[in-house]
Amino acid sequence: MKIGLALGAGAARGWAHIGVIKALEEIGVKIDVVAGCSIGAYVGAAYASGKLTELETWANSLTEWQVFGLLGIGFRRGGLASGQKVFDKHKADFCAPSFEQMQKPFTAVATDLYSGKEVVFNKGDINDAIQASCAIPALFAPIEHEGRWLIDGAVVNPVPVNQCRQLGADFVIAVNLSADFRPQLIEKFEDEHRESQQKTDEFIGKASKGFMKQWFSPDPKPNKKTAPGIVGVMSSALEILQARVTRSRLAGDPPDILIEPQLRDVGLLEFHRAKELAENGERAVQRLAEQIAYQLNIRKDTLMKNE
Repeated sequence: MKIGLALGAGAARGWAHIGVIKALEEIGVKIDVVAGCSIGAYVGAAYASGKLTELETWANSLTEWQVFGLLGIGFRRGGLASGQKVFDKHKADFCAPSFEQMQKPFTAVATDLYSGKEVVFNKGDINDAIQASCAIPALFAPIEHEGRWLIDGAVVNPVPVNQCRQLGADFVIAVNLSADFRPQLIEKFEDEHRESQQKTDEFIGKASKGFMKQWFSPDPKPNKKTAPGIVGVMSSALEILQARVTRSRLAGDPPDILIEPQLRDVGLLEFHRAKELAENGERAVQRLAEQIAYQLNIRKDTLMKNE
């Protein structure tokens, strides 16, 4: 039986994928094919290239100030940040040069900005694929590829279960990073979500080093509710959209196992929290370990050894 792993979108929350992958391997799950969207493509490509340990070591070393520098915040055509250093690092240290040179079959998804169609990358050079899949609207500029302008795959397919099946997977494990942004949970944990968005605004405000800071930071009017900044509005809207699209896509093409880490307190750009996020991903797998072992017929002694 061929097992596929579909890694979902979620910006900084995607470091949870590292913990998920490690925990799955520890209980004896052998992944054969991988599909990723946005940060899921970033992590998934490293994993499929045999470079997950190197990615984890680097992610764990990041400080908040290093993240500022890597993102390259500033006004530019198409987005608020370039992120080029992040993608150059991935290309140089964490990824095979092409899909064909990876250790496991891998697919990344992006979105055609003008047609709205899902764009699938599974052959040739991989750098454009990763940048396009990660091009969060308004944060990163669209990527031009073969005459098309491409943006984040999360707009149309946040958790690419279908692409795992296209790669021949008989059994698909999917990781959804947007579970905490379902409408019923947003209402229940409204304060936590508001704080998460405010952290994103504050992060961008600091990264801008005072340059047009008023555009990015919340409006501190006395005796009134704090108005959200531009990035907070953008990220919150994207999270609501992504959660709804994810729910619809998973209902139409459900995975065999769905892993949903609890991530509502993590801001969109808190990439410096990698260790904590990976541990959260590990716990999400541990909660489902017995179910996964049963469905995949993994021996109980293997499961107990890793408890």
